[in-house]
Amino acid sequence: MANADFNRLMDQLRVRLPGALDGTLKLELFSVMDDFLQSTNCWQEEIAFEVNPNEKTYYVFTIANAGITRLMSITTAAKSPIAAMMPEPGTIVLHNDPAKVETYIATVSLTVTDPTDNEGYPEFPEWILGRYANEILDGVLGRMMSQIAKPYSQPQLASFHMKRFSQAVGRATAAVLHGNVYGGQRWMFPQTFASRRKLQW
Repeated sequence: MANADFNRLMDQLRVRLPGALDGTLKLELFSVMDDFLQSTNCWQEEIAFEVNPNEKTYYVFTIANAGITRLMSITTAAKSPIAAMMPEPGTIVLHNDPAKVETYIATVSLTVTDPTDNEGYPEFPEWILGRYANEILDGVLGRMMSQIAKPYSQPQLASFHMKRFSQAVGRATAAVLHGNVYGGQRWMFPQTFASRRKLQW
């Protein structure tokens, strides 16, 4: 269900895009969120899974209505780094065979996926829209205004908003790399941004 941030965003879009249908706005919002989340890696989740000796390949699953974009890191429960890759979303291949049965923790970045909620909005953590509302607004405006032969078609403004959106993606990506620490070195991804759960088979 849409919260206050969604309602505010939609109201701003309706004012700036006369004649635009809500269904079209939600469609472009989905695309913008997918672009933003895949580019910035700002939505992350920690997934705990058990490894066994002589097994290198594992399959991890995330929350409903979220798709895995890429593997960010793997550590032991004691935070020792583990070499691994993710050849396709959800499939983890370890570089070395585990020496014993133990729990590893995979940090993955997520993006929006179908199905949307019952109002047609993509589902993602509320804090993302609360923090990046203006940036997401630029992305949707840019995509909408670039459409041809619409009452709101404005190629020059579309270019302006897409440039602002691209710059915002760069800033958000840098913030994630530095763990959202002002002027500091990233040392651990803040727990407010990455949730952890036990892998369910």
